[in-house]
Amino acid sequence: MGVHRGNTSVSAVIPAYNAEQFISDTIQSVLAQTYEIAEIIVVDDGSSDRTAEVAAGFPRTHVIRRPNGGQAAARNTGIHAASGEWIAFLDHDDLWLPRKTEIQLECITPDAGVIHANRFDPIHFGNLWHRQAHITPSGALVRKQALLDVGCFEESRAFMGVEDLNLWLKIALTDWRFVQSETGLFEWRQTGQNQSRNELRMARAELATIDMVGKRVSCQPEEMERVKQASRIEYAKNLIAAQRWDEATQLLEECTPGFASRWLSLAGFLKVNRLARTNIVRWLQSVDERHWSRICSGECDLPEVQRKQCMESCRKPYFRLPEVG
Repeated sequence: MGVHRGNTSVSAVIPAYNAEQFISDTIQSVLAQTYEIAEIIVVDDGSSDRTAEVAAGFPRTHVIRRPNGGQAAARNTGIHAASGEWIAFLDHDDLWLPRKTEIQLECITPDAGVIHANRFDPIHFGNLWHRQAHITPSGALVRKQALLDVGCFEESRAFMGVEDLNLWLKIALTDWRFVQSETGLFEWRQTGQNQSRNELRMARAELATIDMVGKRVSCQPEEMERVKQASRIEYAKNLIAAQRWDEATQLLEECTPGFASRWLSLAGFLKVNRLARTNIVRWLQSVDERHWSRICSGECDLPEVQRKQCMESCRKPYFRLPEVG
């Protein structure tokens, strides 16, 4: 049972970069909420268009201009400027459904740190670590204190593209809980600007996150390497499907010799034969290599409950392709 009170303050934080053609619809979706958002903070991350001018024309909207530093830095700027107890993230090209905030506030409990609108439940460190669950920032309502407790988003460009995964993993190591609300409360628009299409950069960022978080919990080196190899192969499969064979080969060649030989050979074969994407995508998506850790010793610094959850996740296939909602 939620403990939502009508005076709960929510700040919307919208990082924006060259978003002139999208930002009006995005802000309108915030103003249309059935529960009134206390403030809308648009962080213009060094745009060269009229993003800031367009955003400034809306009520309850505060525009902060800053030199380009990436989405994580823009979000952090918004977090620190926000007065609300809860932060609702919204990418500049996404939209909220009208009852999004109202519905999510009904899910608040004293230990809730993140209210999310994705289909995964429960969410804990183990299934985030093994990429069997994900949270879309535009569908998340996050307690500001939970963000401050973990130092907010990592601003280093080494994590660019998966800074949200990095954040959720850090919060999962605290006592704050992830709570699922009704799903499908936001619309993700594929505009060509989405970071999630840069597979190679995201692969590198995910490997950096595995290193950072793995060391934080004293994960065994061999287990970290198995997780990293599974990550490389899954990203490589997406790159193969997109006919970006050379980038896929870069990732596969970093795996333990023999471990990825099947996929490495496939990448070379498809490049030579120029096999059409439509002939392989469905097959690639259906293949389950079952890159399990299998023999994870459980020797790490995770608390007992989280360790058991993580070991259970080890026995399941790594990585589920992101789904919106």
